[in-house]
Amino acid sequence: MCQARGVTNVPPSTIVLGDGTSALIRPIEPGDAPALAAFHGRQSPESRYRRYFSPKPNLTDDELERFTNVDFVDRAALVVEQHDEFIAWASYERWQNRGDAEVAFQVDDGHQGKGIATLLLEHLASIAQDNGIDRFTAQTLGENRAMLSVFSKAGWPVHRRFDSGVIDVDFSLDETAEFIDSVERREHRADSRAVAHLLLPSSIAVIGASDRAGSIGAAVWNHVTATRRIRSYAVNPRLDEIDGQRCFDAVGDIPDEVGVAVIAVPERELEATIDQCIDKRVRGAIVITVIDPDTIDMPSLVSRARRNGLRIIGPASMGIASPRPDVELQAALVDVRLPPGKVAISMQSGTLATSLLRQAAHLHLGVSWFVSLGDKHDLSANDLLQFWEDDEATSVVTLYTESFGNPRKFARIARRVSRSRPIVAVRAGAALLDPANATLYRQTGVIEVPTVTAMLDTARVFAHQPLMAGNRVAVLSNSRSPAVLTEATLTQAGLAPVVAPVPLDWTSTPDDYHDAVREVLAREDVDALLVVHAPPSTDDVNAPSEAIDRAAAAASKPVVAVMLGAGDGPLRPGSDIASFSFPEQAAAVLARIDAYSRWRRTEGDESAEDVPANIDRPAAEAVIDEMLATGDTGPLLARRLLDTYGITMAPTRRVDAADAVAAADELGYPVAVKATKRRVGRSVEAGIALDLTDGEDVAEAIAIMREHLGDDASLVEVQQMLPPGVDLRIRVEDDERLGPIITVGLGGVQADLIGDEVSRLAPVSPGVARRMVEGTRASGALDDDTLTLVSDVVARLAHLASDHPRLQELDVNPVIVSDGRCHVADVGIRLGIADRHEPVRRLET
Repeated sequence: MCQARGVTNVPPSTIVLGDGTSALIRPIEPGDAPALAAFHGRQSPESRYRRYFSPKPNLTDDELERFTNVDFVDRAALVVEQHDEFIAWASYERWQNRGDAEVAFQVDDGHQGKGIATLLLEHLASIAQDNGIDRFTAQTLGENRAMLSVFSKAGWPVHRRFDSGVIDVDFSLDETAEFIDSVERREHRADSRAVAHLLLPSSIAVIGASDRAGSIGAAVWNHVTATRRIRSYAVNPRLDEIDGQRCFDAVGDIPDEVGVAVIAVPERELEATIDQCIDKRVRGAIVITVIDPDTIDMPSLVSRARRNGLRIIGPASMGIASPRPDVELQAALVDVRLPPGKVAISMQSGTLATSLLRQAAHLHLGVSWFVSLGDKHDLSANDLLQFWEDDEATSVVTLYTESFGNPRKFARIARRVSRSRPIVAVRAGAALLDPANATLYRQTGVIEVPTVTAMLDTARVFAHQPLMAGNRVAVLSNSRSPAVLTEATLTQAGLAPVVAPVPLDWTSTPDDYHDAVREVLAREDVDALLVVHAPPSTDDVNAPSEAIDRAAAAASKPVVAVMLGAGDGPLRPGSDIASFSFPEQAAAVLARIDAYSRWRRTEGDESAEDVPANIDRPAAEAVIDEMLATGDTGPLLARRLLDTYGITMAPTRRVDAADAVAAADELGYPVAVKATKRRVGRSVEAGIALDLTDGEDVAEAIAIMREHLGDDASLVEVQQMLPPGVDLRIRVEDDERLGPIITVGLGGVQADLIGDEVSRLAPVSPGVARRMVEGTRASGALDDDTLTLVSDVVARLAHLASDHPRLQELDVNPVIVSDGRCHVADVGIRLGIADRHEPVRRLET
């Protein structure tokens, strides 16, 4: 049974409801009795009857005291608040001397259908599990279909029993793949709707609107009102009207509902403005205002906004925009005049936005959305990804990010989104400095690029071109020198250039280009085509463009062009083919398409939930409990721990030094002897003796160790030596932001010096584990069977660390592959207290 956490360890958090609004979920407190009584009094007689199985017009004082005084061990209760009012509450109470508890809910009549009961169930289940409760029971009236739906859709297998109009339900709280998938699907829908409130508003209020030329308020107002598709309101107490339109003193004075507020007020007025938006029940705010974090407590302000249903982009945002004809939104400080298209842009930096948009316009890049997140205190790239995953107008997502709010959530969402559309990202700032983020990107299929220019180049090709079936790129050129340069560039990028057997030269006509393109694209040994045109004169820079475009129409392979002297942009106006100034740009983009295509073919559909067979989680948990209780992480307990996950460790005995020879005789020679408290190094004097072939060797080694180590060599480990083979090192370390990261590479004495490593976020599937091993130098010495054996060990260790957060580090070195077998020779284990128990939905903090 897990140790009880107690009320102080159940923090309040903000949640996103099913309709996209936000609210506060928190532990109930003794002082909540009046609010709970008021909540009860607001409910309809039908709702009260369904909750208590009796009319119950009021709660008694004894009931209120019992409901609000709980220990958060055997009894727990949570409330959901919005606008300082209870809108739901739920509780569990453990059955005496049992491992299950009865759960009950009540949701305000005006807030039903928003998934609140399911959210409460998830949070209560998390608390219950931490207190050793593994099942919930409940009673509900047979007519209460809404509550029955809550249980059936939560993701747990539910057992029902009907008797006299009442249905008894019970279900295990195991975090099965089905349950986690249900949580993620609900989170996805809710987060997507929350973003939709901001990006698809029915009306916009510009708070701080101005008629002063050159001011921020004037720029925002002019951009918002450039289209009359969305109702707009000006707010500025210093003005009566702007451009003939009434100007309101405060957002609360607007008689109509306001969907989104664009806030461009002085810093000193920001907090009051946010509070006014809360009072007005505005759902979204885009904060243009730049703040000093020493002046305004932005986390506290965001928390207040969230628990009252207001979500924020910014501060220091440049705004949001969409040129799509069905949206026509420009709630931005910058003028976003781009053609509508398939690329969504998320920028964390506000100051870079103007330059990026100018470059995008120069490239004629078609955009579906532009969002400047600014300082990103609330809405993040995670939320935008949830929305863009469902947006049919967006086929490519681009991200410029300087930090991750919740990297684990990003990993989960980005991997899912990458399965359907590419994510092209530039890392900067703290996001660039952390090497673990590179692992995060690789595993999720995110395409990392070094610059904003590279991001736009890559996005404009992905937006219109198909994926690659392989890495073979045909080069078609009318000039030998550019062709040779292009082939070398492709090779350096990791691609396989294919020389097109179609002769073109400086006399080639557009028709020649057309026929050559058609012929090359029809070849089965070509996965992509790169056309390089060197004009014989400056007048012929774009001569074959129309012919190339026509020949490549509806091609099933990506086509890009280098029109020397023409610059970057589309091959011609309206073309789906991207043209580049130089071959290096085109080769780099094709290499990214190849890598992403390969990820989609291999890892994209691999689920980490593909768990290896013969894993015993409860047995592993029991061994970890024993390790923590005794402080012993030595080979005997380590062997037992690895055994629970089907991993074989070389036979080992821990004995007094005087019994080492007997232990070696029992195991069989040759053996290794290791002092349990040894020094740095791999010598006998440091406490390690290898390849001991008889009892005399063992006795001599023990004597040397005792001479140099004294009492530190009084206890030794005697291990059967494994036949020589390939040494590998498999290491799992718990990153406080990303969770466990598993790394595989060459092992042995020189493991740290070689630097031959491949890392992934744990857990990993057996297929991903195999590709990790294939990415190391050791793979060349492994045949297919031993490669499978090593991959299995990698997957099992990854799941071991992922399943048991108290395993802070596993250092398995070496893993020896020899004689068709794979054995662990040594393992270092570091334990700690960690909480990765996170199958509940809450907003990032």
